[in-house]
Amino acid sequence: MKKNKLTMGVVAGLAGVAGMANAAQHINPEGTGEVLIYPYYTVKNGLDTNYSVVNTTEDTKAIKVRFLEGENTIEVLDFNVYLSAYDVWTGVLTAVVDGEGNVVNGEHRTADESCAPYLPKAGQEFLPFAMLTTDPLAVAEGNVGMNRATEGHFEILEMATYPDTTDTYAYSDHGGSGVPSDCDSIESDWDDGVYSEVGDLTEGGLFGSASMVNVNEGVAMTYDAIAIDDFWVGGQGSHTRPGNLAPSIASGDTNILIFDEGQIAALTYPSGAEAISGLFQRAEIYNEYALDSFVAGKTEWVITFPTKNPHVNGAIVQPPFINPWTGTDSCHEFSITLWDREEQIEVPQGGTISPEPPAGTNPDFCFEANVLRFLRPNAETTVKSVLGSDNLTTVRTPSVGHATENGWARVNFATYVDANGYLGLPVAGFAAQQFTNAGAGEGLLAQYAGLFVHKGMIQSQ
Repeated sequence: MKKNKLTMGVVAGLAGVAGMANAAQHINPEGTGEVLIYPYYTVKNGLDTNYSVVNTTEDTKAIKVRFLEGENTIEVLDFNVYLSAYDVWTGVLTAVVDGEGNVVNGEHRTADESCAPYLPKAGQEFLPFAMLTTDPLAVAEGNVGMNRATEGHFEILEMATYPDTTDTYAYSDHGGSGVPSDCDSIESDWDDGVYSEVGDLTEGGLFGSASMVNVNEGVAMTYDAIAIDDFWVGGQGSHTRPGNLAPSIASGDTNILIFDEGQIAALTYPSGAEAISGLFQRAEIYNEYALDSFVAGKTEWVITFPTKNPHVNGAIVQPPFINPWTGTDSCHEFSITLWDREEQIEVPQGGTISPEPPAGTNPDFCFEANVLRFLRPNAETTVKSVLGSDNLTTVRTPSVGHATENGWARVNFATYVDANGYLGLPVAGFAAQQFTNAGAGEGLLAQYAGLFVHKGMIQSQ
């Protein structure tokens, strides 16, 4: 009975947070918001990443769609979309390959009819311009290749809302034909330099999802975007022209609401970047691994720090991060403990982590989007991975006991502290598992896959 009361109390509290109008930004447990964070995309390893965003309201929304490469969270493509009432926008990211079949870049494609000024819908490769102009350390190191853009994460921000009394609503409305009435007028308005209608108030109501699909292998892995509500102070958004790097997820309210041991905690941070990091702050994350040899089991964890860039790229590194971007990396140590399903425990050291850290030190994650691969004690490192990531760290499962194939792990970030004394790093992601069953039936090869969102712990000093 006590457990049920606690559970119902937490649920009631979450519902209360979701209902607070413009109180402070928070992750909405109901799944809708003004900002959507998609923790990972990839065009490697035969995978395409499909995504969607849905407008659940009766008004038109101007949204910013932004893709960020996986090493230093630099923009490689962004554009505006004008979602009409109850509209859906979809797109796909696919690989660009060279003459030898190597994946060298990503490309965005869409067949969606919604208004997206200046976007070549048939195909737009990711672009290096922001890396060349905003990442001078990487330029100095020669680290500006578009291979950085073959994996990363993306975000969608609501910039403005337009009711049915506005021209923007009329231009973007699909009417009875399913095609917007006048996208050219929206583009022409931006050709003048300033959008003519003031409509910067926002209301939320966006949700989204993404799927990583390997068509040749018949595998799909799907996740929901993380929804942040009450992002803008007083609902006052910022509607900028297509291609403008503002607004960003650092543009929001400096006040946030989180749950700390079942209680709502209202926190204020020195900057919008630190505030949104506070929403994702975790001292520890937990998930499972499954490596069943009978079905060629594979498990990889995506560990993304979606707010890392504004913390590590300035003259002073902002907490909870401590190490600046060098032009090639910004490394932060972690510790990991593994348990198999029969309670056997192992704390990897030395050769159980690859690349192997120096003696006496912990392994580290050096990029914005990182992948942690789990292998059995004696498995070959040449086995084909699930996601094909270049930002890869490998860990071996417990060598003691008899159940080395399945279990769970805990990654600890508790050595880091943010401005409000909360431990950890701002992290999002999931475990990706893939299985191949060669014995599904005569002449059949069955593929299975799944994604499981990380669990975590919020902890203050």
